[in-house]
Amino acid sequence: MSVQTSGMIRLASIDDIPEGQGREFRVGDRFVAIFRHQGQFYAMEDVCPHAGAPLNNGPIYSGTVTCLWHGWRFNLHDGICANLPKAPAVPTYPVTVRGYDVYVTLPAKDTGEK
Repeated sequence: MSVQTSGMIRLASIDDIPEGQGREFRVGDRFVAIFRHQGQFYAMEDVCPHAGAPLNNGPIYSGTVTCLWHGWRFNLHDGICANLPKAPAVPTYPVTVRGYDVYVTLPAKDTGEK
């Protein structure tokens, strides 16, 4: 059986992600965090580029999520680090809500094969 790891994938119900919080979902070998902030849903890679910490459990404030390990804050819209603009951004993904279902569109992973 093949598991879909790219394209539009249903990851959650809207009830699975409380307002002001994030949740982690595993898609193949990738970890994706979905956040709910002011009624909107956002998705990003669930790995802080600084030290590899998960972001899904960080506090959300003013459209950013804060990494609990060292305080780096990432914009939910574009993944840019708000307090260190030259730091690597976290990849973000489009989110679509259909009824009660939350879908994330993930790119194909670059396998490095030629």
